[in-house]
Amino acid sequence: MITNKKMTLYLFFIYILSALCFKISLLYSNINLNITEYIYVFIFTILSIITESLSVVHKKLAISSGFAITIATIYLFDPFWSMLIIGLGVIFRIVNHQGKKYHLFNVPFFKTLFNFSNITISIFLSSFLYRKYFLYLNINSTLKELVIFLQITLTFLIINTIIISILFTILSKESFSQVFKSNFFFGFLNIVSMAPLGYFLKYIYQTGKSGPNILGVLIIMVIILFARYTFVLYIESKSKYTETVKVLMTALEMRDKYTEGHSRNVAKIVRAIGEELNYSDSHIEELELAAYLHDIGKIGIPDSILNKPEKLTEDEYKQIKSHTVIGYDIVKGIKDLGKIPELVRHHHERYDGKGYPDGKKGDELDIDVYILQLADSVDAMSTDRIYRKALSPEQIKAELIKNRGLQFHPKIVDIYLKICDKENLCNSRG
Repeated sequence: MITNKKMTLYLFFIYILSALCFKISLLYSNINLNITEYIYVFIFTILSIITESLSVVHKKLAISSGFAITIATIYLFDPFWSMLIIGLGVIFRIVNHQGKKYHLFNVPFFKTLFNFSNITISIFLSSFLYRKYFLYLNINSTLKELVIFLQITLTFLIINTIIISILFTILSKESFSQVFKSNFFFGFLNIVSMAPLGYFLKYIYQTGKSGPNILGVLIIMVIILFARYTFVLYIESKSKYTETVKVLMTALEMRDKYTEGHSRNVAKIVRAIGEELNYSDSHIEELELAAYLHDIGKIGIPDSILNKPEKLTEDEYKQIKSHTVIGYDIVKGIKDLGKIPELVRHHHERYDGKGYPDGKKGDELDIDVYILQLADSVDAMSTDRIYRKALSPEQIKAELIKNRGLQFHPKIVDIYLKICDKENLCNSRG
């Protein structure tokens, strides 16, 4: 059921735009095919269904090996037929994700219709520009082929990404540019691996002596499926990377029985806050990884200080505080961590500027810093320590309210307390 009014209006707009594209495509397409041509349409429709069914789902995006079929159909068929072939592939695909099969009969109809409309709009604009303008370019033939190839692939990628990103922006309330950048990256991965195969598929199809080279097409399909396998390896490698971080941080925490499980609990809290803020999956994933890494700098602190039962000296306390900078130095050189190094460095800053290591305050820091800072503090307060017993949920709430606008960001305090009331998050640890 659709409950978001903006999303409902946007979906209807996309549905209507898709219908309009179909209507206009009839002006540029030959609907009356002969029996042989209908067979070729049927073959490509089956290939579309197969490749779309082998999509690799990452977060909320489906990275599809069907993009090669899409490129080939734009070249080989009129706009109407290419839209219909790939559109049917999207409608009748069966995608396996996390052990469950998703298909036409168990996916909400409005989602299926959106996916159908999105891809048909993208195909129409790619095909229309190709056949109306780029097909008649008066330039060197080799250069012309390259220009047309880039036009088709980039037009499809940009239009498809814009349509999806607007929807995600409505749902997540994140900036369009941030969502577009994330979605464009995975779409570009599709292009790099699949678009050349789509062009090759079109070329092989046209090399038959007495008609289309169907055997050659099937051979290219094997290559396409192998490329799809590389996507699977990529997604698995990202998952294994995250799991490795979790294992390493769990091992680090075992040095101190008082903080065992701390990063896992902090990750749980930042996820809950991120979801309440309608952050995208990729944004929440970044916050969770920061939660697991935020205390990595403690690896540079001697056990004698970490586990000291007596009160720390001033020098020892300075060493403890240095774990934020040590952690920052450890992770800042790792590629593709986004703003995680900054979150690691600043997770002990305060909203009023009395924290460490840099004494920054208020809007000088990204709000994600305050999410991690509050989550870290809440779990610390809910844990037995050498110098005190764990605080009760009521005491923790009182501390958050007392320090709202001082130690903690007011908005993050309000969101966390709202979550506590709604999900009972404050009453359990681990």
